[in-house]
Amino acid sequence: MIVKELEVIAQGNLVVDEETRKAAGLGERLRLIIQEGEIRILPEASSDPKKVLDELAGCLGQESATDYDFDLKVSGLYEAR
Repeated sequence: MIVKELEVIAQGNLVVDEETRKAAGLGERLRLIIQEGEIRILPEASSDPKKVLDELAGCLGQESATDYDFDLKVSGLYEAR
């Protein structure tokens, strides 16, 4: 689905404004993939799992990531306690 299509004449630096970036669903940290005839702008993959959990915390409420206990003790094939 195309949200916005622009034709520009490249003179100097190309700048993507905040409105366009948000319309594309991109955050502040970006990754550029440069190939011949193409430049792709992608969201930067987060490498810190705790940061991802903090970003997801509160999706259903106001709890922080520390409220979750992911150190489950598994004693059987289908049991976690």
